[in-house]
Amino acid sequence: MSARAAGRKAQEATLTLLCVAALLVVYGLTMAPTLSWAHNGADGGDLVTAALLGRLPHPPGFPTWMLLARFFLRLPWGDPAWRLNLLSALSAALSAAFLCCAARHLSLAPVAALALGLSPLFWSQALIAEVYALAALFAALLLWLALRGCPAWALGLLWGLGLGVHPTLVLLAPLVGWAAWQGAARWRRTGEVALAALVAAGLAYGPGLLLWRTPSPWGSLATPAGWWTYVGGRLYHGYLLALPLAAWPARLWAWAALLARQFTPPGAALAGWGWWTLRRAQPGLAWATLAAFGGFSLYALSYNTADSFVYLTAALPLAALWLAAGMAQAALWLDARWKRGRLLLLALPLLQLALFWGAMDVSADRSALSWAEEVLAAAPPNAVILTAADAHTFALWYTHDGLGQRPDVVIIDRYLWAQDGYRRMVSAALGATAADIDTAGRQAGRPLIIADE
Repeated sequence: MSARAAGRKAQEATLTLLCVAALLVVYGLTMAPTLSWAHNGADGGDLVTAALLGRLPHPPGFPTWMLLARFFLRLPWGDPAWRLNLLSALSAALSAAFLCCAARHLSLAPVAALALGLSPLFWSQALIAEVYALAALFAALLLWLALRGCPAWALGLLWGLGLGVHPTLVLLAPLVGWAAWQGAARWRRTGEVALAALVAAGLAYGPGLLLWRTPSPWGSLATPAGWWTYVGGRLYHGYLLALPLAAWPARLWAWAALLARQFTPPGAALAGWGWWTLRRAQPGLAWATLAAFGGFSLYALSYNTADSFVYLTAALPLAALWLAAGMAQAALWLDARWKRGRLLLLALPLLQLALFWGAMDVSADRSALSWAEEVLAAAPPNAVILTAADAHTFALWYTHDGLGQRPDVVIIDRYLWAQDGYRRMVSAALGATAADIDTAGRQAGRPLIIADE
C-alpha cells in the first residue's frame, strides 16, 4: 500500500470515528434516563422486562435483540431501561459508521452519515429501549458487506441474524440478492446466501427463543403449534396490509412529509439526485436499494396502526447512501463555483440539530416510570390492577415485575385476558380460576383497581 493510500485510509477512519463520537454525544445528551413512552416507545416496558426476567417478549420474540440486551443489562450504570436505551444509541451510532464505510468512495460520506444519525425518525429510536435502532445497524452492515463483495455465507449469516432483530429485514432481499448475483457462480452464491440466512434465522427463532424459560404473558413454545402461533405473530395478523382504502390518501401524504423531513427538504432533493446518479453509475445497486426501500414503505403504509412509520427506521441507511451520492455531486458543482464550496453541505446536519433537538430531547422524561410508581403506591394491599393500554401495562410490568415493586399486587391486561395462555398464567397468580376478571378477583378476595381511568 502506498503512503498516499495509507494516509487516505487513516483519514477515512478518523472521520468515521469523529462521526460516531459526535452522534454518541448528541444521543447521550438527549437519551431517556429510564423507561420512556416518547418516540413510540410504549413497547419498551415489555422488552426490558422480558430481557430482565428471561421470558419471551411480545411476538415474534426478537431473539437477536434479546441476546444483546442480556449482555447490556450486565453493565453497572443506570437502571435496566437506561442500559437498553444505551444499546439503541450505540446501534444507531454504529449504523452511521457502517454507512461511512459503505460510501467511503464518496467524498462527503461522513456528512451523509451525520445526516442519517440526526434524521428525526432515526434519532428518536436511538434514545429509547426498542429494536429498531439495532435493525438499522444490521441494515447498514448488510449494505456495507454488499458493496465490498463479502463471501456469500457471511452475507446470509448476517441477514439471518438481522431477521432475529426484526422480521421486516426480510425486505432487504433485493439488496442481498443483488450482492449475491455479482461476479461468477451467481446461482451457487444466491443459494449459499439463502441457506445461511435460513440457518441463522432458524437458530435464532428456534433454540434462541427456547433460552427464555420463564413463563411469559405472550404464549408458550412447549408445542409446535404454540411455537408457530408465537413466532408467526398471529396476534398481530389483523394489522397486516389492513389499512382501509379510505385512509390511503392521508397515509401517503404523511409518508411523503415524513420522508421529506428526515434530511430536511434540501437533503431529500439531494438524496433523489443521488439515486439518479447511482442509477447511471451502478444501476443494479440503485434499483435494489429502491426496491428494498419501497418494500419497507409499503409495509409501513399498509400496517394499520398509528405508529407504523417506525418500520422505516431500518430503511433509512439505504436513503443515506443516496444522500451521500447526491452530496458528492453537489460538492463538485459547488467547488466549480466557489473555492471550498462543498463546505456549505456541512450546514445540513447543523440544520437538523437546530430543527429537531427540542422534539427529540427526552433527557428529563421520567413520566412512564413515575406514572407506574404512583399507581403501584396508591393501590391497596393485594390489589388486582387492570389495564387496557399497552403503554400502561408494560410500564407496570417493568416497575412491578422487572424492578420488584409491590410484589403483593397482580397486574391484568384486559385485552390479553382473551388469550388462553395468559388467562391461565394470571389465574395461577391469583389462586382462582374464572371466566371473567371481576369474578376471578372476587374469588381471590382482592380489590380491583382500574389503572387507565
